[in-house]
Amino acid sequence: MKKVILSISAMLVSVVGFAQANVSNVNQIGLVNGALVSQVGATNDSDILQIGILNGASVVQAGVSNEADINQGGFLNGAGVTQDGNSNDAYVGQLGAGNLAFIDQYGDSNDAVTGQLGFLNYSNTVQIGNDNSATTLQFGLGNGSDIYQEGEGNFAGVLQAGFFNSSSTTQLGDYNGAITVQFGFDNSATTWQNGTSNGALTIQLGDSHMSTINQWGAGNGAIVYQSN
Repeated sequence: MKKVILSISAMLVSVVGFAQANVSNVNQIGLVNGALVSQVGATNDSDILQIGILNGASVVQAGVSNEADINQGGFLNGAGVTQDGNSNDAYVGQLGAGNLAFIDQYGDSNDAVTGQLGFLNYSNTVQIGNDNSATTLQFGLGNGSDIYQEGEGNFAGVLQAGFFNSSSTTQLGDYNGAITVQFGFDNSATTWQNGTSNGALTIQLGDSHMSTINQWGAGNGAIVYQSN
């Protein structure tokens, strides 16, 4: 009987240990690709896929049940994900050359997606707080996006197609929403939200447009449409 109890106890310890284990998968196809993964905590998951030459990726996870996915295809792409908290989710997909993408998440249940197709695009997303969501999609050459979210339940979306467009979105507070759409060349958009439940939409079609939206308070709404 004593042996049976000891066997059951050993099995339970094994199951608990397995359930709390971190998981990392790195797959590299090509030449001189580099990957670095650090996981501290429990049930964190990291997946890195690199196909091409001289791509670099890093994932740093601290906490419980964070998930990070980085897929790179091409040449000299770079991506980094940092997660400190619980149940954060980050995805980076890059296809092309010289693209850079960074996602930093501090808190719980934040979600960030970055997709880059083209050359020399740059994206940086920082989330501090809980339940924030950010999506950045870049198609073309030399587009740049910065998203900074501090608070709870904020949403930011950026879509760039063309050349050398730039977008900056800052959200301080709770439940703010901002969307920026840029199609063309050398467009610039800045959105600043400080407060609660503010909404901003910027659409730029063509070349060399400039837009700035600043919102302080609660329940403000702004729409900017520019074309030429």
